[in-house]
Amino acid sequence: MNTIVYFGMSVALGLIAWFTIFATIIWPKMKSQPKIQQLKSLTAISFFRYFATTFLIVGLVTRKLPAGFANPAAFGDLIALVLAYIAFIGLQRSRAERPRLLPVWIFNVVGTADLLFAFATAPFLIKDPGSFGLTYIIPTVYVPLLLTAHFYAFKVLAQPHAPHGRRGNCRTEDAITDDLLRRSGVPGAQR
Repeated sequence: MNTIVYFGMSVALGLIAWFTIFATIIWPKMKSQPKIQQLKSLTAISFFRYFATTFLIVGLVTRKLPAGFANPAAFGDLIALVLAYIAFIGLQRSRAERPRLLPVWIFNVVGTADLLFAFATAPFLIKDPGSFGLTYIIPTVYVPLLLTAHFYAFKVLAQPHAPHGRRGNCRTEDAITDDLLRRSGVPGAQR
């Protein structure tokens, strides 16, 4: 089988793995946290985006890794890293009633665009995925994690703001379930 196919399968399986881990393990624990804490956790995942600078180190990658891919990927990730720290500091200084979300939006838009740009240009520029050398793990494991974190950050950012961890005017599923059990009148039906 062609190495491009193996590479594409590795990236796809990385995305499936991270979305599965987030959907079944991480997100169920995070969704009860206040919005600011959720965003801090999701933003902190990008603190390792300096990994992409390894694309510039011959020996870790082969000389065949095109500069047209390596340079934008490395420097785009460095820009996203700086924006992640700015967003995180803004979240650290936020109060529940007035969260500082603009830097978080900017970071997530730029960070996602950087990753999607790399995905869009890679097939045209990289003829042999083996030219990633040791950095093969970045596009197959770390980039899928970053895309998953950005997806969940957009999910959190899209929620209406409600102080003290409440989500808008909607009641939680647990509150609705408890209310239904209480009204059912069935003895022992309460949790």
